[in-house]
Amino acid sequence: MNKFLARAAVFCAVLCLEPRASRADSGGQPPWEPYTSGPFLAGDAEVVPMGTWWLRPLTYFQNLGDGKYEAINTENVGVGLGNRLAFNASVPLVPYQTQNYFQEQQYWFKWEFMHDRDTYHIAGQSYGVEARFVDQTDADKEGVFFLSHDRFKSLQFYAQLGAFSPNPVTNAGQPQSINGVIFNYDLSLEHILNDSMNAGYILEAFGQNQSNYSFYGTTNAPGWGYLSIAPEFEFDWPNKKSFAIAWQAGVFLPVYAHNYVYGLMPVLSMIYHFNWGDD
Repeated sequence: MNKFLARAAVFCAVLCLEPRASRADSGGQPPWEPYTSGPFLAGDAEVVPMGTWWLRPLTYFQNLGDGKYEAINTENVGVGLGNRLAFNASVPLVPYQTQNYFQEQQYWFKWEFMHDRDTYHIAGQSYGVEARFVDQTDADKEGVFFLSHDRFKSLQFYAQLGAFSPNPVTNAGQPQSINGVIFNYDLSLEHILNDSMNAGYILEAFGQNQSNYSFYGTTNAPGWGYLSIAPEFEFDWPNKKSFAIAWQAGVFLPVYAHNYVYGLMPVLSMIYHFNWGDD
């Protein structure tokens, strides 16, 4: 009897999972793919198709709580290259004049190596990988990130895990500084409450940790780390599909910090998206 029940359970599971890959492409229930701004930090595993591009002229900058600002990312742009490839860039065009100013320019290529069109089964996910290059004054670094995205109406789940390898830093008259590998992680939940305006909220948990290991030899820079959470809300208007703007606002709340000083950080973002769908 137990064997029969086990076989029946397996059979039912196969029946439930089998249509998942083909239903959306065979005239069944269309995939649920809302246009949203998504989390502030977790990347989307999907790439925009060729001929589609987006521009984020306004996004966040990080207040460390002691008059310093870093990780300033403004004027982001993304372009679909086709074949599940995309190019993205973050180049600050409007500098923030502060005494301790760190300005980053990031460039990255993204490849979506698995895409699930049926967005009504939580077991189906899309996966992507990014190669990132950061140009920052005396602090260049390269990184690799793995991305996961799962849509399950009316919820979306994002995950991002990656690491940067900072290049050695040489300052005039100072010994060379060798930093450890910087690990990045992010888990996000997005809940869409209104499909017509793609309005909803996002709960995001993210952090970074710098290890005592480096690809360039023994580190002499101290390790550090932090963990934050971020409640956010979002909506898009106008939303004509061929041209849409997604708005987002929230606040980063510090949870944990080790050799890292930062405080509360309100954030605001808007994204223009062109040719992202049919009217």
